[in-house]
Formats: sequence, structure tokens, C-alpha cells
Amino acid sequence: VEDEEGLRQLNARGLSSRGYTVLEAGNGVEAMEVFEREGHVDLVVSDVVMPEMDGPTLLKELRRRDPNVKIIFVSGYAEEAFSKNLPSQEQYAFLAKPFTLKQLVAEVKQTLAS
Repeated sequence: VEDEEGLRQLNARGLSSRGYTVLEAGNGVEAMEVFEREGHVDLVVSDVVMPEMDGPTLLKELRRRDPNVKIIFVSGYAEEAFSKNLPSQEQYAFLAKPFTLKQLVAEVKQTLAS
């Protein structure tokens, strides 16, 4: 889930080339539509700051539908800048922008295994 189309496509291609099935969305509202259509998603990789629905709001909506969905937030902002908007017990991974495809793949693999 990334509002910057070029970055979203680049990361999607990179993950797809490593065997992951990738569903794309440009913001949280689109992500919820994809989630509803698919019925189940193992992991969501989401930007934090997006138009229409930001990452923390998306996480709250996803948790209502599937309390076990895993999420990795990616952001150019410090994690502390948005973590205050989440319940203190909330589980998520964080990857600071800019990151390499290698870092993204490693975080996806680790988060799925946890």
C-alpha cells in the first residue's frame, strides 16, 4: 500500500520476482477494497502517510476484520512520529525509507515467519 506509484510498482515487482503474490493499492481505502475482495491476506506492507486513509487507520480497520494479519509499516518519518497513534500493544514491523529491495525482502521474510 503506497501512494507513490513508481515506488509501489518497483517494490511489487521485486517481491513478485522472489515468489510472493503481491496485491497493490494506492492508499488505505483501496487496500480495504482489495482485502474485502481477496478475503485473506497474510501480510500488508504499507506506507504510513497517505491520502484518504493513513497507515495507522488502515491497521485498525484490518484488525477489525482479521486480528492476525501482519503488517510492515514503511516511512520516511521516524517510527515514533506515528506509533503514538496506535494502541501500545499493537504488533507491527517498521522499515525506514529509503530501503533497498534486499532489506524489504528480509523484513517480509522475517515478519511472515514470526
